[in-house]
Order: sequence, then structure tokens, then C-alpha cells
Amino acid sequence: MKVLVNGLPFFSQKLVRDLNEFDSENSYVFYDTYSSKLEQIKFALALPTAGAVISSNGVTDRSKSLDLTLKFKKKLIMQWHGTDVKHAVDHYHDKTIDRKYIDAAKHLVSAPWFVDELKEVIRSVEYAPFGYINEYGKGEEYTKIKVLSYFAKGRENFYGWKEIESAARKFPDLEFTIVGSEGEGLTAPNNVSFLGWISEDELFELMCKHAIFLRLTEHDGKAISVSQALGAGCEVVWTYAMDNCHQVTKGDEDLIRKIDELINLLKNRGLTPNKTNIAFAKETLNRKEVMTNFVAKLKGLLNE
Repeated sequence: MKVLVNGLPFFSQKLVRDLNEFDSENSYVFYDTYSSKLEQIKFALALPTAGAVISSNGVTDRSKSLDLTLKFKKKLIMQWHGTDVKHAVDHYHDKTIDRKYIDAAKHLVSAPWFVDELKEVIRSVEYAPFGYINEYGKGEEYTKIKVLSYFAKGRENFYGWKEIESAARKFPDLEFTIVGSEGEGLTAPNNVSFLGWISEDELFELMCKHAIFLRLTEHDGKAISVSQALGAGCEVVWTYAMDNCHQVTKGDEDLIRKIDELINLLKNRGLTPNKTNIAFAKETLNRKEVMTNFVAKLKGLLNE
């Protein structure tokens, strides 16, 4: 079966490459219908001979490409990631949601909590993560305890800047490293460094040198940075409940309490990485394991 895929290129192109490798029964083709008129035309021309369409984004407003998908009565599968979930829930509550694509589609979600978040909006969804990692830490001892986090530029408070700033002032002897943002417009204590945008390889190197990784988002999907940090052997602190992670609530006190707890844990462990996390990542977050499971669930929907 030929399956057309549209959505955000960053996620969709990688997903299509992986699907074509792990699913020998179907062929997958990506079209950037979000930003290219030419790709929209190519999608429309390919649609009559396709068996299904995957929207690698949940859609709750108008889409010409999905209108065509419904017109040609093709199977439609939506893969929900994060912001699209929040938009769907918000549109549902303010009664502005367009349900025609949702009601026609089958649904996969990339984080387990999306099953609950979408329960009012969608009758049935299935948890099917597709994010995997390729690198793992070697378990080398840290020289000192350092804390790492990622901020999207311009969205520092969404990613927990206020909480991290308070923690950095509470623990002045700890080094806090922020990647993704240059810290423009922020007043930071001397123990906080902003590195801005770095490569994925550079990020993993930093993870291997930082004992604690923080992800303090207001809303999130199953972030690949969390998987990478587990693979590096970090103690991962997140505002979501996930295997091998330490969950905290938004706010200064819970984070400060958790960091203090982890400092003691790391000192008692001799400043070594969490080898249990590395083993967990090797076993469950590797490419073969993740994609084999994802393809099985996807094909289950394609063959219904």
C-alpha cells in the first residue's frame, strides 16, 4: 500500500525514512503540504492511487489536503505530538473545534498522558511512541555535579526559567547550563551559563558531563531530550511522570527539594552516572525496539 504523509518536515521526513526501512509491506512518501504549493499539488496528484494518509500532526481546523483525503475516501491516521493536543483541547472547550477530520481518522499519540488529555475530544486513541536514541553514556564519573536544561529561544518561562533561576540562587555552588537560548533579556546569577543553539552531538556530550537534566515544561510530548538524557545516565527531573524520571510540580519549592535530594544521592553514589538509566535506554529506547513497536501499531490501523 502507498501511504502519503504530511505534516511538519522536521518530524515527518525522519519518520518516513524509518517507516520505509521497518515496514516492507507498505511504501511511505512525504509531502510538505504545510509550506509548499508545489508539494500540495504533488500530494493531490498522488492521492488517487494511495491507500492511506498519515497526518503527522493532529488537525482541528481547515486543511485542503485533508479535505481531498476525505473526498477520495482514503484511510486517515493522525499522529498527535504536543502543541496540537493543547490546541484540540482548547478548541473543544471554546466550541471552535472542526471535528470532520478527527471523526474520520484513527489516532496515535506519542505520549501516554495524551490518552487522558484527549479523552473528551477523541473517542479512541492508541499510545505509539516513535522517538528513539542512538547514543549511550559510558558511565564515566563526573568531575562535579552540574545541572543541564534546554530552553526554546523566546519561550524561556514556558521551559521553567523562573524555577531554574530560583534553584540556581539556592545552590550557588552548582553550575547550571542552558542550551537553546542565549538568555537574552534574562537576569541570571553567575552560576548560570547560556550556550544558545548547539548540535545534537554537542548536546549529548553535555548530557554525559551533567549529572542532572531538567525539563520543566508547562505542556509536553514525550520529549526526545528526556530519552537522550536517560541514555547518557543523567538523573532526569521532569514535570511529567515517566519511567526512570523524577517528577516535580511547577514551582520553586518542589524543584529545590528534588535537586537537594539528588545532590545527596549522587554524592552517596560517588558522582557516577545512573547506570540503571543507561541500561533502560539501551533496552527500550533503541531504534529497533521503538520502530518495531510503532510499525506494528500503525499497520494495525492501516489494515483495519
